[in-house]
Amino acid sequence: MRRTLRTAWFLGLVLTAMTSSGASAEDPANALPAGHAATVKRVTVPITYTVPGSVISDGRIEISSRVVGFIEQLDMREGQKVLRGDLLVRIDPTDIEEAIRQAEAGVQAAEEDLQDAEQDVRKYDGLARKGVVATETLRKAKVRVDVAKAKLDQARSALAAAEAQKTYATITSPVDGVIVSVAKRSGEMATAGTTILTVESHEVLLFKAFVSESRLATIDPSLPVTMRIDSLGGAGFEGRVRGIVPSGDDITRRYELNVILPKDPRLVPGMFGRADITLGSREVTVIPRTALVNRGGLDGVFVLDGAIARFRWLRIGREFGDSIEVVSGLSEGERILAAATDAVRDGSAVRRMEEAQ
Repeated sequence: MRRTLRTAWFLGLVLTAMTSSGASAEDPANALPAGHAATVKRVTVPITYTVPGSVISDGRIEISSRVVGFIEQLDMREGQKVLRGDLLVRIDPTDIEEAIRQAEAGVQAAEEDLQDAEQDVRKYDGLARKGVVATETLRKAKVRVDVAKAKLDQARSALAAAEAQKTYATITSPVDGVIVSVAKRSGEMATAGTTILTVESHEVLLFKAFVSESRLATIDPSLPVTMRIDSLGGAGFEGRVRGIVPSGDDITRRYELNVILPKDPRLVPGMFGRADITLGSREVTVIPRTALVNRGGLDGVFVLDGAIARFRWLRIGREFGDSIEVVSGLSEGERILAAATDAVRDGSAVRRMEEAQ
């Protein structure tokens, strides 16, 4: 039976013994396939400062009443979504309507008083021309007209104020958002300035963190900031610094940093995360993550010494995607195994073999 041989290059590991005949581990037959080796290189990576923080709303609004009265309607509950202009609270307008009626009556009385004063002026003006009444009487009649006009203006202002109070009896949502707390219920008394409920807008979300005093001078607000949210599996969101509050805590010596988050339906106020603030850049030595192996509880890589794999312990640093920083143990340009199995040992020879099928 005929067998078809197909030649393929792969990383084969064999342990070879050097004999007295002078067999060499660097035989060309043992050359490393290019696809299974990696070259140690230096790359530029950002210098980051990581601080914990939380997602907050930039529009947390406490809704209160400008008028005093019983709450006639309040159907909102915590967690309910609202749109700008939706009815939130209606105050009983009975007292306001009564105030409007009184103001309207005051306007009517002031108008009638003005008409009577103007009629007196016309009457005394004719009599004064004939010399029947003194000019002082005419002067007083004209003063009365001026006073009546002022009272009419005052009554009209009171009516406008009373009518404005009626509009305050109906409270609508100023933003698109979510009801986060309700402090009152229907039938309770609403007083001016007392919070009835709180609406949180999701139109603009911020990531609030606190940075140490020693880092203030190194933070560049023009550079982007990456936020990683724990509850979203460490998903990253890039934002920009809106500002640093120039007043620190007397005890912690930390300053509030606010970063504007991108619009994303997954983000909600209260989420915990970490902000990676870029402070600059530096060059580091990196290797592929797959090249790192553990032998005897220590991390290292197999460095290629010709056709021989030599294990070397490393001191590693941060991770950058699929790469790992090497703090010490390797130099730029050295060649290492990009991936090693458990069968690889220090001194293993690397060769190519033909695979029969």
